[in-house]
Amino acid sequence: MTVIVRPAQVGDADAMGRVFVDSFQAGHRGQVPENVLQSRTYESSAAAWRRDLAAPTPGEYISVASSGGEVVGLAMVGPPHPWVDDDTARSEVPTAECWALYVDPSRQREGIGRLLIGDFSRHLAGEGISRLLVGVLTANAPARAFYESLGAVLIGSRSNLDEDQTFPESVYVWPDLPALGL
Repeated sequence: MTVIVRPAQVGDADAMGRVFVDSFQAGHRGQVPENVLQSRTYESSAAAWRRDLAAPTPGEYISVASSGGEVVGLAMVGPPHPWVDDDTARSEVPTAECWALYVDPSRQREGIGRLLIGDFSRHLAGEGISRLLVGVLTANAPARAFYESLGAVLIGSRSNLDEDQTFPESVYVWPDLPALGL
């Protein structure tokens, strides 16, 4: 079935909440404590997506992948988090950060994540952004392998605070976003 990537709309929030929660829980089981997994609910996630879509942060871009009219993936990019220890390169090269990339677990390994990255890469390039960061839980070997397969280069690590707990996160970069060619 054909997958279409488009900018997300407020009406997508419920479906985005479902995709986010299902993917987060499936992808991070065994990597984070159960209370962190269970803190994500369809309702709270949909409400957060509604807020983000109704009043986006400057420089933010949120997209969805849909198939047969059903949301099967989502992505969110925006300005780099201020705690990224990469100030020199960030000031020299226009940089964004992938804040979220989630695909419905039943639709993973179909190229949907790659389509979402291609979409936001083109969007960012159109905004003059030429460099992209992504942080991923260090324990999440499948996600790290996915980003590495698309040419992302490990540049360091940082801590990610979630539900009052700290988790190590690996930070990757695509130093030349237009060259990504997705």
